[in-house]
Amino acid sequence: MVDVDWTGEAVEALRTAMKRSRYEFARLVGVTPRTVILWENGRTTRMHAASRRLLDRVVSDTDSVVRARFERAIAAGRKSTVDGDSADSASDTYIQLGREIGLDKEVEDDDVRRRELLACLGAGLAGQAVDLVASEPEKMLAALDAGTISERRLGFLEQSAEVLGTRVVQVPPHELLQAGLEQFRMVRGCLGERQATHQQVRLVRTAGRLANVVSEILFNEGYFGSARMWYATAIHAAQDIGDRFSEDIALAGLAYLPTYSDKPKEVLQLLDGRLAENPAYGPAAAWLWGMAARAHASLGQASEFGRCIARSATALENVGPEDLPVGIFSFRPEKLAFYQAIGYSRLGRAEETAEAATRAIALYDPSETMEPALVRFEHATALLAAGEVDEACSIATKAITNSRTYVGLTVIKRAKQFDSALGGLRTKAVAEWRQQAHTVIESAGATV
Repeated sequence: MVDVDWTGEAVEALRTAMKRSRYEFARLVGVTPRTVILWENGRTTRMHAASRRLLDRVVSDTDSVVRARFERAIAAGRKSTVDGDSADSASDTYIQLGREIGLDKEVEDDDVRRRELLACLGAGLAGQAVDLVASEPEKMLAALDAGTISERRLGFLEQSAEVLGTRVVQVPPHELLQAGLEQFRMVRGCLGERQATHQQVRLVRTAGRLANVVSEILFNEGYFGSARMWYATAIHAAQDIGDRFSEDIALAGLAYLPTYSDKPKEVLQLLDGRLAENPAYGPAAAWLWGMAARAHASLGQASEFGRCIARSATALENVGPEDLPVGIFSFRPEKLAFYQAIGYSRLGRAEETAEAATRAIALYDPSETMEPALVRFEHATALLAAGEVDEACSIATKAITNSRTYVGLTVIKRAKQFDSALGGLRTKAVAEWRQQAHTVIESAGATV
């Protein structure tokens, strides 16, 4: 195949060779029709590497007849240039080729077509959602290449991201996957139209937050590879607009992956660069220090755990409640108490674990679906270490059978750890716990 220098003329030549309208071609590439128009009209002066990769992929997926037609058009365009003809003459060559192969009338009703696309998504990770999980991050980078959005619509998109960030800890996360992907695609489409700078910044921030939501869902369903890709997209979006708070929130989320893969050293390697800069204030900084504290506790490093958990607490001092919303875009006092309970439990300090767990449960919003259950498992583990087997099993059973608890990856993992800690105990309370846990976990697996 010829080496393609992706200019507007080359894009038009490929679309013409494929006999596609701008809408159809945009759908194949993964951008908006508006972006295709900007490419072909030469109004996009900087084509991102991600855009070039998308176009290269489209070429590689075409059949031999289309590819040969495209190569002839490229060669004809190059010949026109070598012969001294203008760029307009080369473009005329592509237009003429389009007439020869009978290119259909262009369909450019962007908004209507986009709504049709959104209706195609399936729930969970089935069908087209699989393709979206794999392709959306790179398409987001391509969209940053390429309009005007109303303040009302922009505000709606921002609010939707905030609502999803709250709801994802209040309902089974996978129920929000479709909505998260649809909103992300909508924001990416707006970005592809290249808005005014202040609007572009808000859209990129919103896209990053939606990427965080999708990451959280994928993580909780055990899709760590895809979650990592989406977290990286959220970090990139935050870096693109210089939003350090959003970048730190995404980095803290990314640290979940090695945390729940039982790789505390990887957690510290991931966070060390940022923590070396000594972030000192706000919920994002508190979250980063808290994640580091958990890792140090898992490694048995009591003094480092104490130092990091103290830094986390200091970062939350003087932060008003308006800056501490429920959900994944913040780090609240109850989460700090939860991390203290985790750390004390890993370090074998049963009394401090029970105190921190009790404090966390008192602070948590009862509508949250996972972390209150995780706190109870820490409390149960502490009681078990103190020899209170019956009480430990009672609390663990309440954690997993509570009607609000979503039995996802994190809850199942913690339940199995507690069960393993029971060892060969054969009391009535242990038998009841195991019967309840087995039933709930089996049911959760079937539902997911």
